[in-house]
Amino acid sequence: MTSPNQAAAEVNKEGLATRKVAYRALRSIAEREAFSPPVVQRAVATLPQRERGLAANLVYETLRWRGTLDWALDQVLDRASDDVEEPLRDILRMGAWQLLYGRMPDRAVVDTSVALARAEVGERVAGFTNGVLRNLSRRKDSLNWPPTDDARGLGLATGYSTWIAQEARERFGARAEALLRAGNDAPGLTLRVSAPIGGDARVVREALAQELQELGIPTTPGRWTDEALRAPGADPGALAAVTQGRATPQDEASMVVARLVVAALAHAGGSGEQVADLCAGPGGKTTHLAQLGLEVTATDPIESRVRMVAELAERLGVADRVHALARDARSPELPQASFDAVLVDAPCTGLGVTRRRPEVRWRRVAEDPARLAALQLEILNAAAGLVRPGGVLVYSVCTWTRAETVDVTRAFLAMEGDRFTVMVPEALLPAGCGQVLSGDVGVQLSPDLDETDGMYAAVFHRLTG
Repeated sequence: MTSPNQAAAEVNKEGLATRKVAYRALRSIAEREAFSPPVVQRAVATLPQRERGLAANLVYETLRWRGTLDWALDQVLDRASDDVEEPLRDILRMGAWQLLYGRMPDRAVVDTSVALARAEVGERVAGFTNGVLRNLSRRKDSLNWPPTDDARGLGLATGYSTWIAQEARERFGARAEALLRAGNDAPGLTLRVSAPIGGDARVVREALAQELQELGIPTTPGRWTDEALRAPGADPGALAAVTQGRATPQDEASMVVARLVVAALAHAGGSGEQVADLCAGPGGKTTHLAQLGLEVTATDPIESRVRMVAELAERLGVADRVHALARDARSPELPQASFDAVLVDAPCTGLGVTRRRPEVRWRRVAEDPARLAALQLEILNAAAGLVRPGGVLVYSVCTWTRAETVDVTRAFLAMEGDRFTVMVPEALLPAGCGQVLSGDVGVQLSPDLDETDGMYAAVFHRLTG
């Protein structure tokens, strides 16, 4: 029979192993500047099934609340947290998150964090780690948090830097806090079903929902597109439908963009099928457009991403409708005025995808929206020449800053208003999908109202005269 002490030792050993995996994933994400989902998925696969959720949650929550955790640690450190070596900072952040937001007893959090610091950094930091986290444990209920009615306090309360909180307040006003908090909710898995061209996606979706239900996986249909099926608790890598190409993971906001291209073509009265997707990697929107019956020329400047587009098209059975090329979208080297539609899903700050990539919010700086807006406008100007008279140009970004949305569309119209006119997005989308904010010509989807990534899209019609 196992004694209570032996059982406790096993739990502690297991808990330390779980935290080692989480810590090493954090370090890998930071050192490689990698996106968190694939790193976390690979890391937790080494753990017993029952420990994987805890390890993944520790990584994502530590990434999500990094700035808030650093502020709390600064209140109890005898130096600025910036002066603490980065590996140890990640251990302190993990411990601080558990103390402030977790459910584990404080003493166990401190003891496990000290053991982790000793194992991963060295004996020399064990006492320091113990002192800092014990101090935070004592003082956590009396920390003097700034009020949320200013940008700094709002950022700390919602897990964002001050400049992002200020951007949200300027763009969304009273909705800013709800938007930011929704960006902290785990989105779960959404699948795009692979319907045959001309087929009823709802029938295919219903069949997949039944298949997953028989596996014990609950699902709900998407809100905005017939292809979307939400399966929040599912692991895409373990689904036969994904490995067999009958479905692919994709947020519904991205599906809305592809649907928007098709709707804009129909609204413009066009019957053509030639589409250029100028920022195509890794291929989600490209393959969706192909499954909707369009012929897609997909470009990306990075060869590895071009291969990803081609491989996804092959797996989903639309390789005959996708032509993938390595091209810089600023000079795509494609025939002028030859495409019925051009999609520019431009590089951006990515603040609309913080639900699934929480590290993005700490990699961006206040100057990034303006810097990226200049690149977006350059790509849009190059794309404009590819649209045939009567065709459509769709601009999208997975963010919501004013510089990358309102300002880009206004600047484009100022330069191209003699050749392009705005197509009203509300006429092209399901009722209630997204919002047209004051002074804008595009539609903004958001996690708080639409249960999607924060995707922005604007549609322009090239005049025939």
